[in-house]
Amino acid sequence: MSTGTTPAISLATRPKRTVPRYKLTIPLALTVLRSGVPDSVPGSTLEIGEGGMGVVATSQLLLGESVRVEFLLPHTNLPVRATAVVRYQRERCFGLQFLRLSAEQQSIIRYWTRCEGELLLTAPEPAAAPAPATSGEAAAEPALLAGFESSAVPSPRFRIRHVAALAVPLILAAALLGWWRWRWQQEWTTLKAQAATPHETVAKPPVQVPAEAMQQRIRSQITPEYPEQARQAKLQGTVVLDVVINEEGAVTQVNSISGPAALSLAATDAVRWWRYEPYLVNGQPATVETTVALDFRLSN
Repeated sequence: MSTGTTPAISLATRPKRTVPRYKLTIPLALTVLRSGVPDSVPGSTLEIGEGGMGVVATSQLLLGESVRVEFLLPHTNLPVRATAVVRYQRERCFGLQFLRLSAEQQSIIRYWTRCEGELLLTAPEPAAAPAPATSGEAAAEPALLAGFESSAVPSPRFRIRHVAALAVPLILAAALLGWWRWRWQQEWTTLKAQAATPHETVAKPPVQVPAEAMQQRIRSQITPEYPEQARQAKLQGTVVLDVVINEEGAVTQVNSISGPAALSLAATDAVRWWRYEPYLVNGQPATVETTVALDFRLSN
């Protein structure tokens, strides 16, 4: 009976991440749409790459949820603002995948990851093995080794610095955990208070306002991204949306009325983030309903 040997696994066959990520801890501003209303969630980054980032947040994020992120990379002047989707969730740690990045935003992240982040992966190469000592060198070897060993013993100052370097991250982690617990207790207290004092509200029908009147009250808006498949198919047209705006000027409902289906999703995703000046009825903010028309042209 012949025996066979198991072939060795080549390093080239191991799966590798096509887009590496680099360790980075900086403040991060997250914006999540909750019931149609933008909700700001503070947090910080854990790692970042050209395709996405790992973050910790003070509020729970849901898998598949769309969020807006804003952060400033070290040694850069322009903040990065992007739309991302939650692909990973574990306690307060989340993995985000970038959905759309402008060319300028991509260049900022690419510059940092390739010029700054590469320094984090740099490690010293192992020293070459010393050549065997000759008979003449053998006599001097004990003295040389004794001097080397005595000089390699870390000094008390070095040990203090090493302990301090390990203690600082632990203190920061404990402080962050304590802040999270305090924030969670605050949110839990608020939820219990709301549940203990239920109140009924009669929803008023939204006021119908012409599109021209609400167009003048736009405070901030996001330009929709032209879908790449529609661009390649040379598809263009006008998308008309039915929009409901609450008393604070936030968009709470968006429904497509007409227009190509391939363009309606991009238009709806952009209009959800628009903000208006509150519309007043008899001096009081009111919920209104209007229409928004977005024109998709290849020439634009």
